[in-house]
Amino acid sequence: MLNQRLQPFAITAAAALGGSMLAERAAAASETATIEAVPREIAQLPLIQQISEVLPTADLLFGGGMLIVILFIHATCIRFATNRLVRRSKSLLDHPKYWRADLMMGETVLLLLIVHLVEIFVWAAALVLSGLVADWRAAGFFAGNTYTTVGYGSEILPPGWRMVTPIIAISGLFTFGWTGSVLVDLIGRCQKIKDAAISRKVAGHSRG
Repeated sequence: MLNQRLQPFAITAAAALGGSMLAERAAAASETATIEAVPREIAQLPLIQQISEVLPTADLLFGGGMLIVILFIHATCIRFATNRLVRRSKSLLDHPKYWRADLMMGETVLLLLIVHLVEIFVWAAALVLSGLVADWRAAGFFAGNTYTTVGYGSEILPPGWRMVTPIIAISGLFTFGWTGSVLVDLIGRCQKIKDAAISRKVAGHSRG
């Protein structure tokens, strides 16, 4: 009898408890939806939309990744070239000759040229293999013009990927600046070898 009297209260309490749980779940779902909507609202801000139009994410990821690859290649090759230059210049100072200094300069300049041509090829290969450019010759011509910042070639990238073009140019500016520092060191070392050759020649004439 007591159980029958308590049964309606139990049902009412269960309903109230269930209602509160449903309300809590609804509130939690509402908070989650609000939090998830924040990135979309931020993305819809006029300034963010303008920035994404000027600097598309896909372009930056592709171009930035390739820029790191190019700089890694250049750093490796420059390290090899400078180590070779240091060893050669030290050995030539023991037996200095004009023509040997000029030969060392020619060899180093040729090596640096090959490094830059390899980097242009890497850019061209990235453009072709990614599907941005269909023709290897066109990709090489475009990459070479952009990498050297000549820029008189026509724009061949799809409309959504044209921010890759200035990133290629930036990679060329970085690497050519790096190469310029090597050339300055090369000229100084060649001049030391030539000065040593002159000094040795003058000393030989004075002894004679």
